[in-house]
Parts: sequence; C-alpha cells; structure tokens
Amino acid sequence: MSETYDCSICKEIFSSSQARCGHNTTIHPNGRPTEDTWAFQPIGYPLLDNPVKALGQQNMYVALWYKQDKPIHGRAWNNGGVVECSFPYLKAELTGAKDLGGQIQILQYEGVHNTRGFWYEWIKYKGCFEKSSERELVKCGDSLPIFWKDRKGGPLVGFLDNKTEEARFSHDGVTETIKVADYSDMWIIVRNFLGAPPGCECSQCMKKPVPRAMLNEWMDIRAGDPFPTRTLVKALNQSLNTIPGQNPDQYVALWYQQGEPVMGRVWNEDGKVAANFGCFDNEYKSNIGSIQVLVELPAQIRGFDYAWKTFKEAAVFGEKEWYPVHVEYHKGDISPCVLAVEDGKQLLGKVDIRNERATVAYDGKEHIFVRPTVHPFMVLCRKARPGHKFD
Repeated sequence: MSETYDCSICKEIFSSSQARCGHNTTIHPNGRPTEDTWAFQPIGYPLLDNPVKALGQQNMYVALWYKQDKPIHGRAWNNGGVVECSFPYLKAELTGAKDLGGQIQILQYEGVHNTRGFWYEWIKYKGCFEKSSERELVKCGDSLPIFWKDRKGGPLVGFLDNKTEEARFSHDGVTETIKVADYSDMWIIVRNFLGAPPGCECSQCMKKPVPRAMLNEWMDIRAGDPFPTRTLVKALNQSLNTIPGQNPDQYVALWYQQGEPVMGRVWNEDGKVAANFGCFDNEYKSNIGSIQVLVELPAQIRGFDYAWKTFKEAAVFGEKEWYPVHVEYHKGDISPCVLAVEDGKQLLGKVDIRNERATVAYDGKEHIFVRPTVHPFMVLCRKARPGHKFD
C-alpha cells in the first residue's frame, strides 16, 4: 500500500503515486512531500522571515489574498519597516487592512534546494510549458503570480487567471488587464527540481562548480533580530575611526521610507541587530522594523568583487572597472557611502551619485553634504570577475 500525504492548503489526501494536487503539492523524488509555503502576514507589521522576492527586486514580494475563496496574487513591500500591499480586484486596486481584512499571505522559502527538493526560478511565460518534468508552475487554484518587469512606470506583480487567460495588475487605484498576446514576455515563477539557484551557499554547491551570482544579495531581517551569522559587507572592510557613542563595526543596510530606498548602517549590539538611517532631515534608530543587509557571498560562488572607492572614481561615466553598488529610484541612485564628518571621523551612510549628495544620521538628525564636499567620501563599488558580466 502506497504512503499518503495531505495538502496543507486544501487538506486533500493523496498517494505517493500521484504527482500533485490542485494546490501545487509535489512528491519529491526521494519520497519527501514538498510544497509552497504561503505564510500569513498582518498588514502594517514587520515582514515575516524568508519572503520570496520578485525577479531582480529589492523590495517587492509575491503575495496572495482570497476573495470569497478565490485566490488572487499581488505584491507586497516594506515601507517604514512594515508591510504594505496591492491586489487587483475587478477594476479596483485593493491595498489596506480595511480592503483586505487585516492580513494577507506571502510566499516564503526556508531551507535550501537539497532539503526542500526545489528552488524558485522566474522564467518567461512563453517558455513555461517547456521542461515540464523538471519544473512546475507556482499557482493557487486558477491564479498564477506574474511579473511585469518592463512596465513603463515601474515593475509589478499581479496574477494570471488560467480560466480567462487574462493577466491583471493593480496600481494607482485601478486594475489593468492584459490579454494573452501581450503577456508572453512577462515572467512567472516556477519550482525548479533540478540544479541550484545562482549563489547557493549549501554544502553541496560549495564543493562543485555552480552558476555564479551576479546580483547583490540583500538579506531580509528585522531590527532586534539575532545578529546574522552570514558574512555581511563591512564599511571599509575594517573598524571605523568613528565619533563617540557609535559602534566602529558598521555594516551596509537598506530601509525604505515613503517609497524611497535609504542606505544606512547596522551593528551588533549585545547579539542583536541595531540600526540607524537618515532621511527627510531625521535620524531613525528605533521602531525600525524590517530592513535588509548586504551579504558578502563566498568567493567561489560570486562572479564579482566588492571594494570601497572614492566618490570621484565611482562617479565616472561610461565604461570603467568599478561600478557603484546602488538601488535605483526615480530621484537618483542611492549607494552605500562612508562619510568623513566631525574632525574626519567616519560614519556609514548613503550617497546619491547622480545628484552629488551624501547624508548620514547621528545626534538626532540627518547631516547633509553636497557637491565638492562629497568627492573624498568612499563609495561601495563592485567589478565583474574575469569571464563574467553583469546583466
């Protein structure tokens, strides 16, 4: 008699001879059941652990909501340390707790591919039916998450309705509907049962050649969490000669406030994550909530190297060896920066290279430096290793 498993979503019982149930539960070849994890996330609270990001996005996560038992996929993001979200429904955009009932679900991935039996990969919709024995669509009922990467006005995650063959995305208070002929080059997420994701740090991948990571690895954590055991990118790769009352060991961090990316610093305070960010003339160091920290991947799995370069070197236009590590937004490109403040003391903050403007927070406010005063500051940059190139 074959062993049976039950789906955690629909509670359907199915045997090991079956490939899947309607909620995307799969029997891994070694006999373990594996399934997608849609974890409950209260709106307006810090982000849960290990959320799955949209392709190439620092601050956009795959989300799920149910309306009258019908699943609808949308997007979630971190703003001011707490979760906000957007879902397309009929012709409207639903966003807050009042619209959505107070909580949503976010796709979560804990572990690594050789323990879970799969890893998540974004592929173009027009290729989603290829290699069907190696990968499987992520879906709930008739709804599939779909990513509009090249949308004018910014990327979005919405849902593809298998029944109507329409894709729907919400933004600016409305829902936009896309017909099948126009979403073939959009991206959907699949469970890949073979190989490993680029940059995987599991024990198996560290022992053999694997695809090199070419993207910066921003790890989602919360202020007050245990300090990470992974290697983080440290300011100037050393303890700073900093001002009194500041920890000299400062690490690159990213936060979002009113939709703007804010680079700042974290440090280890009695084994916990402490953080400091400056924006809108204010210093933020309490009630920070969800943040991201920049991980330094092991040399054998990353296709690039980091180094701290002067602003003048980082700001050169055109082809060059070292490029600033940055997060783009509509006003400028924000990069980690070590500033020289009082008496040349060093603090990790941020710089907008395009607008020659650097800021750092301490003593209760954000301190601002512009134009020539910025030029000696040190900016985090990276270069591709021989044989590799950035997308």
